[in-house]
Amino acid sequence: MEIVKLIFQNIKYFILLLIVFLIISFLTPVTKSVTNFLDRIAPPVTAEIIPSQAIISSLRGIGRLVTITSKPHFREIHIGVRSGLWGLTSYGADHEVEGIIEAGIDFTKIRSDGLKCEESCILILPHPTITNCVITRLRQTEQSRQIGGRDWELLEEIGRYEAIRLFIDDVKELDVIDEAKKQSETVIGNFVRGITELPVLIQFETESDQLITGPTCKPDRPLGWVRGDDGRWSRSGE
Repeated sequence: MEIVKLIFQNIKYFILLLIVFLIISFLTPVTKSVTNFLDRIAPPVTAEIIPSQAIISSLRGIGRLVTITSKPHFREIHIGVRSGLWGLTSYGADHEVEGIIEAGIDFTKIRSDGLKCEESCILILPHPTITNCVITRLRQTEQSRQIGGRDWELLEEIGRYEAIRLFIDDVKELDVIDEAKKQSETVIGNFVRGITELPVLIQFETESDQLITGPTCKPDRPLGWVRGDDGRWSRSGE
């Protein structure tokens, strides 16, 4: 009887293990399905890596961003003109000119490899350029008294041309390039930092020998007139 009882107990344990195995085998696909369903309605938290190229594309989409405008800049300019046969007749006028200069970064020119991120990000931006030149006021203050025909409107036109040229020469004095750098470092640095959550270092490309300017800073010279070495203007060919 003891042997029969022992065999019966072993069979009972075997049947119990078999039932547990069958239950686990049955529930495994169901568990996977439930897990997949839960992942769909509440996906697990994962770290998302934003590629540098996506950030560069976003920056390029900004286009040209004017970041700084100079304070009104004042200049006194004398314009002298030669006219008549062989330029023997001359006249001139003094002008008071006031204007502003705008500078910024052209984000469409950011290089595709301009952003590198590891433990921190390094972003290389184009050097700031002069984007806009505006003459806000021009007034003739004194006119020459020579006898003969004089075109004061022509002198004003030449005055505007000369004023923009001189304003460009004064860019370093106006500090608009340095201010554009500082503003870009703040705005774009915060933009990239907010996306990557990494420290950001902004660098600028090497400044060109020739200052790059927008179309309003390259006015057309008065048609048919040239500036002599002595600063006086005369008709070409005279």
